[in-house]
Amino acid sequence: MSVKPWFQVVVPHRDIREGRLDEAVFAASLGDVVLDKGPIDYRDPETFFRKTYFTAGLINIIGAVISRLSGRGRGDAVIQIQTPFGGGKTHALLALYHIFKHSDKVVHFDVIKEILKENKIDKIPKAKVVVFVGEYADPLKGKTLWGEIAAQLGSYELIKEYDEKKISPSKSIISEILSKNQPVLILIDELLQYIVRAMGVSVEEGTLKGQIMAFLKSLTEAVAISENCALIATLPSSVTEGFEEPEIAERILSELQKIFGRVEKIYTPVEGEEIYEIIRKRLFEDLGDVRVHRMVADEYFNLYRKLGEDIPPECKEIAYKERIVKAYPFHPETIDILFERWGTLPTFQRT
Repeated sequence: MSVKPWFQVVVPHRDIREGRLDEAVFAASLGDVVLDKGPIDYRDPETFFRKTYFTAGLINIIGAVISRLSGRGRGDAVIQIQTPFGGGKTHALLALYHIFKHSDKVVHFDVIKEILKENKIDKIPKAKVVVFVGEYADPLKGKTLWGEIAAQLGSYELIKEYDEKKISPSKSIISEILSKNQPVLILIDELLQYIVRAMGVSVEEGTLKGQIMAFLKSLTEAVAISENCALIATLPSSVTEGFEEPEIAERILSELQKIFGRVEKIYTPVEGEEIYEIIRKRLFEDLGDVRVHRMVADEYFNLYRKLGEDIPPECKEIAYKERIVKAYPFHPETIDILFERWGTLPTFQRT
């Protein structure tokens, strides 16, 4: 039996088949979704869940947050999602946003049912969701980080004076706001960008950056002692692009890591060979007969063995044949080179 070419085996998603694929679909933006902008793939919760491959890391994050907000005392209160650029940080925040903002539209998905069952929880807890995206925030004319959080929770009057003067409130005030609104889920994205820009805003004898750092220290501590509050923040694993003065951004990142490091749990949404399944899930609606995938892998495997020393030894091991099956219709080297090797280059856009 001859091996079929890939385009006779797999079926791409409709937008790809019809030539309507917009490159913007590969750059998820939490801020756009909150404003009901951007690709439907991210805005619509059901479309988002259908096209998302739920990695072990993403499932763990969701389980931890659901447990925390259920008020059972389990689950991590402060979570930092830290990956290289394009490593799934914003995607994880989007999953949490849709789960708690549109629970009725996603609760029927098997992955949610399994997470609830695994954590012995009957239903997704009702929670107030606060979203702060640093890329959209204006440190000079807009509300401060604490002003925005309080406003979204409907408790702005408690913090109005601090917001207008751009001075961080005390931990007791933060705790009071959280206690009045529990359960609370706070999602913070692009925090580093916001703080770098906040350095240009003068506050008393310092800058807004110093006040933000003081606030984050108090906020993380207040969330940690609250029974059903959770704070999820994304930070890059290093400063690679987008900053005029990367040395300054790197120092701020180090400060942030120390603040969060006292109370946080770090999660990585994507690891190892999961990247193959993520790409396949996003691009194809039907992967065809897995027996064909194995036939293709066998052909490559037999060829590599015949070529002997001209091929790296790891490519002639059974484990490599399984990788070919997992990556089909791509060759694993195509994805590995882009994601792992080119992904280490500071200016390469991994997404």
